[in-house]
Amino acid sequence: MKRKFTFFGICVLICTLMISLGSCQKDYSEDIADLQAQITANQNAITALNSAIASGKLIKTVATTSTGYTITFSDNTTISLNHGTNGTNGTPGATGPAGATGFTPIIGIDADGYWTVVTTQGGTPARILVGGQPVYAKFTTDQFGANAQGFITINGVATSVYVPIIAYNDVTKKLQITIKNTDGTFTTYNVAVDEDTFLKSDLVSVVSPIGTTKIKFNYGYVPAATDGFAAINPTTATLAGVNTALGFAGVAYDQLLRAEGKLPLIINPAQAILTGYTFDVIKRDGTKYALQPEAGVLPESGFSGAFHQFAAAPSNGLYTLTIKAATKTIANTARLAANYPAAVAGYPVFVNGTGESFELAVRATKSGREVISGYQYAVQVNQDVNTAYTWDPAKVVAVNPAVDPLPAAYPWKAYVAIGASKDLLDFYLNTGTGVMLKSTDFYKTAVSIEATPGNSDVEGFVTIAPENTTTRSRTTVSTSNTAVTVTNLNDRVIPFKLQTFDWRGQYFETKGISVVFYSALNNTLTANPQFNYVLRTDDATTPAVDERQVTVLLAEPSNATAFFSQLDAVGKTELWRTQATNVEVQLTYKTPAVAIPGVTYEYLDANNNVIVDAGDVGVAGKPIFTTAAEIQKIRKIRFTFDETTALPNSLAGMPANYNAVLKFTDRRAYATATTTYSMPFTIANPNISATLNQLIEKKPNLFDGDLLTVYGTYPVPGVYAGATAQTDATNAYYDLWNAYKYLYDPALAPAAQLVPLTNWQFVKSGTTPTGAPANPLLAGIPVLNPFNTDRFQVLPATMYTNIPYDITLKYYYFGNVANFVNLETIKVQAKSEVREGRVLANAAAKPAGWALPTTLEVVNGDLVRELPLSYYFKAEDYLGFNLKAFGRDAANAIAAAVDTRIDIANVSAPGIASVKVLNTSANAHLVAVTAGHAGAAAGVIATAAIPANPLDFTIKATNAVATIQTDVVVPLTVEITDIFGKKLTGTINVTVKKP
Repeated sequence: MKRKFTFFGICVLICTLMISLGSCQKDYSEDIADLQAQITANQNAITALNSAIASGKLIKTVATTSTGYTITFSDNTTISLNHGTNGTNGTPGATGPAGATGFTPIIGIDADGYWTVVTTQGGTPARILVGGQPVYAKFTTDQFGANAQGFITINGVATSVYVPIIAYNDVTKKLQITIKNTDGTFTTYNVAVDEDTFLKSDLVSVVSPIGTTKIKFNYGYVPAATDGFAAINPTTATLAGVNTALGFAGVAYDQLLRAEGKLPLIINPAQAILTGYTFDVIKRDGTKYALQPEAGVLPESGFSGAFHQFAAAPSNGLYTLTIKAATKTIANTARLAANYPAAVAGYPVFVNGTGESFELAVRATKSGREVISGYQYAVQVNQDVNTAYTWDPAKVVAVNPAVDPLPAAYPWKAYVAIGASKDLLDFYLNTGTGVMLKSTDFYKTAVSIEATPGNSDVEGFVTIAPENTTTRSRTTVSTSNTAVTVTNLNDRVIPFKLQTFDWRGQYFETKGISVVFYSALNNTLTANPQFNYVLRTDDATTPAVDERQVTVLLAEPSNATAFFSQLDAVGKTELWRTQATNVEVQLTYKTPAVAIPGVTYEYLDANNNVIVDAGDVGVAGKPIFTTAAEIQKIRKIRFTFDETTALPNSLAGMPANYNAVLKFTDRRAYATATTTYSMPFTIANPNISATLNQLIEKKPNLFDGDLLTVYGTYPVPGVYAGATAQTDATNAYYDLWNAYKYLYDPALAPAAQLVPLTNWQFVKSGTTPTGAPANPLLAGIPVLNPFNTDRFQVLPATMYTNIPYDITLKYYYFGNVANFVNLETIKVQAKSEVREGRVLANAAAKPAGWALPTTLEVVNGDLVRELPLSYYFKAEDYLGFNLKAFGRDAANAIAAAVDTRIDIANVSAPGIASVKVLNTSANAHLVAVTAGHAGAAAGVIATAAIPANPLDFTIKATNAVATIQTDVVVPLTVEITDIFGKKLTGTINVTVKKP
């Protein structure tokens, strides 16, 4: 079973507030007493009704009686509501003394939604207070609700009114109403209903969109015959003149021209079916208002007035009810009507007889059932006034018979472009409103050509649009844009008669206008076929031809899209030669537009001569011509592409082609259009892919994939300006071209290189390693300094970074740094030549007569024998070159200094030596290590004397504190610090022998 649930916050809230204030001269005490008795009876009935609702009773039937209504409840109890009866008129009393002028309090709602009251004439609204607090004009969700037990709450306080639970059974077509009994139990009642009546499509309510909706009702009519001829045709105030006017409009004396107003209303539900309902507008006494909808006409969904921003039904129920007056008499009656003798709140300018009626309501009736909106409508009825108009001085100019080619029949002229459609009312002003004249300002309007002998040959080129059947207007003229029209009609003046018949039946035909039809330079021209240009240098072997230039022909008979071919097709070539000015070629691209670099142009005549205009307002390479004589010579446009500056389209990041636009304006002040002619083109680079592939060939065995590890090189004097033979921490680097075969050959002159040296460059790209310089590259090759940054600095901060540097090799076409291609991106990491070396055994032969052990060993407790470390171990860089760390070179000869890549400033300084032998193991007590070796006399260590070596280290045993049980290997750590602060570490083992 399908069920539809609807929550009814309040089933019915009925509140009627009636205030009657006034004064009388008769004793109405008996009538008042009788009326009071009836009111008391009804109050008792309402009290009983409220009691029944509170106790959960349901209305069973409502029966009509001769005196009113009888309501029967579900417990069979009844309540009677009686009509009042008219009391008899009393005897007129004597006239009493004049009382003080009374004032009716004015109740209203302020902008915040609170009730207000005005208690004195001319007073200001004050908020109504209850308990010292202002009162909302409507309940809010905080004030009105229901608690968990289902009882209505007001301001959070529970009442004794229970909200019934109502469900609609879609199968049985019954309402199931569940009510809570006084003992806490529930009772359910089943009520059979018509499904189209409840919860479906029947009309529930009609509401005004705002508190008080005020509309204007305008009506107009033709004067009566008794009003005189001038009332209809003031220019020709004769019977013939009147007949002309009435014949033009197709109307008669005293005819109503319009009498209509639109009333907005909200219908609930929005999808209500209104068929069978009759809608009318009623006054507060229930009688019909003078203006009514036409019989059988129902409201239409939507509204085009002040509430047009809201969606039309069925989304929100906004409808339009059109009210009309059948006759002029009815409209006049409504205009002269007045509901109040004095000012009304919200309408301070109200005066009796102004045509405003208040407290109107919309009533919908069907089969005896009435649905009435609140009395929230006001209608202001206005009689139309005559429409006064004149020529708009901002849009027309005075006719000068001495200058104009054809003296016009009217003193003012306007300009209309050939090929355009124009409503001639646009050239007039409504003097009453100060805005442009519209066809809706009149009952009927029309224009017609004033036949003149000089125009007979061109009148046929002008078309007047058919009458608009809605506005009865025929004031729009148009022309075609064909060559024959342009040739015959250009700058011709044609006078038009304007006939108007306004809403008060006044006719004019004396305010015509002369129209100058001119051929405007405003055509939409088809683009020239696209041309392609490959960047190149000028070939010196052909001095008569500049290979960097392309010429576009504007006059090309075989090309239908050529500039002059298109102007010829519409008959405007000669017009262009005489009227075009500010002729330029715009060379821009991107958004916002920027100039296309490296492209210039010049105008050529038919013989390829460059045209020079003394009135040129452009710049060099981008002229703007203004002199008609020079513009007439233009036949071609020659473009020059500077290969060192121009960009190919693909590198400019544009998805489409470049576009050169020939642009010009009309030198006639009234012709404000601008014409453009597009000449699309592309710029391309030459195909040198073979050369580019050759440039990125690498020397073998230097790269690990795309990773290049560099250590710095000794500068070679003569190759780099200012280089020395010393590598130090501020002058270590690696020239990246060294890793490539063909980028640069120092033995060749610049002109003999594979490509010009200004055409390639290494550029740092990608993410910068943490804590490293943003750019490790410097200028290297002296002939390019500082352009080519090919030298990678080997510095402490660029070595052993957390990630390698990304270095991109760029190729610049023609040396243009804005026109490039990325050949490849490699990764570069810098390391220390020292740190990447090793500590290893010295395999060189010992001196003759060597008396010491052949391996590094001492006898525990032997304090005499001292071993020079340099004869047993050595240190090499990553390429295997001896670092002379222990003061002995590769030939085992004494070295005066260590390798310059070692921090020579601190080679032997105690505690901060650059070469250290650290004895830190658990058996360190068994071996003594001291810096330097004193040497020995002949026959002590070797046959020959051993010279002293201050860079060496002496290894010997320590004083025997206790005997050892077995031979012990004592590891020593060698630490060598280079000029970058990077350390080479290695281990050497000393064997301590058991005696």
